[in-house]
Amino acid sequence: MELDEMKNLWEGMSNKVEKQELLTKDLIEKVTEEKYHSKLNKIRYSEMIGAIICYSGAIYLILNYMKIEPVAEKIFAVIAIGLLLTLPVISLRSLKGMQKLTISSKPYLDTLNDFGKRKVKFQRFQKLNVSLGLFLILIAIPVLSAIKGVNLSESEYFWTLTFPISVIAFLGFALWVLKSYHKSLEATEKLLSEINN
Repeated sequence: MELDEMKNLWEGMSNKVEKQELLTKDLIEKVTEEKYHSKLNKIRYSEMIGAIICYSGAIYLILNYMKIEPVAEKIFAVIAIGLLLTLPVISLRSLKGMQKLTISSKPYLDTLNDFGKRKVKFQRFQKLNVSLGLFLILIAIPVLSAIKGVNLSESEYFWTLTFPISVIAFLGFALWVLKSYHKSLEATEKLLSEINN
């Protein structure tokens, strides 16, 4: 009788330990998923602010389209409006692909591989956005000067001082953003790699 009691007690304790391990694993996955989305939300908030700025710029160009005189500047304005409407979509969609990653439903290595692929894709789209943003600056300058009624050829320091500083400032800001996004993604990847430990 004593042996049967010990056997039952042992089985009961084993079941409790197994349940506790499952609960702990589920809790770790849940906390990791929350931290994962929290880190990506930092990027998302920045991108949403950028989207608001882009859409505001597009609205400004649309409202002032009739002030633009030469046909070339009108074409540039249409391209600029298209870019201002497209850039946020590219960025937010690529970020949404990162946020769709489900941590708990896949094995650890599959999750890490999937994250790596999504991270590379997101970073490619961010580099594309920087290139398109630089192109946007180049075509927006004549458009904005046409809206304001300023002749760029008469501006003494525009091409020698203002334009190069603007491009350098844009590239500096873009590289800073890419670097901070890279840091956030590396921290997120580190968080995912700690699941296995």
